[in-house]
Amino acid sequence: MPGKYKLTYFDVRGLGESIRYLLLLNEEDFEDNRITFEDWPKFKPSTPFGRLPILEIDGNVFTQSSAIYRYLGKKANLAGNNDIENLHIDIISDVMVDLRAALVQAVW
Repeated sequence: MPGKYKLTYFDVRGLGESIRYLLLLNEEDFEDNRITFEDWPKFKPSTPFGRLPILEIDGNVFTQSSAIYRYLGKKANLAGNNDIENLHIDIISDVMVDLRAALVQAVW
């Protein structure tokens, strides 16, 4: 059972906020490491794939928000009971990724 979590993300809600919610839902203590946009160029080379968020679990580094959501969702018993239910969950998750991308493009 994992003992120590560290979430690294920008000092905004964004993709990191859902991870924060899932960690809180699981009643997990975690370090919330927030990177400023000013510090990002210096920090970026040390990240997998040059991306955030990063979730460290007992010193192991994981990236890709959807994979992290699924991992923490399973820990919170939010996963489906079979492959079809999990397929529906993944579809909804991917639709949310698409909607977020469209929103970001419209705003920025």
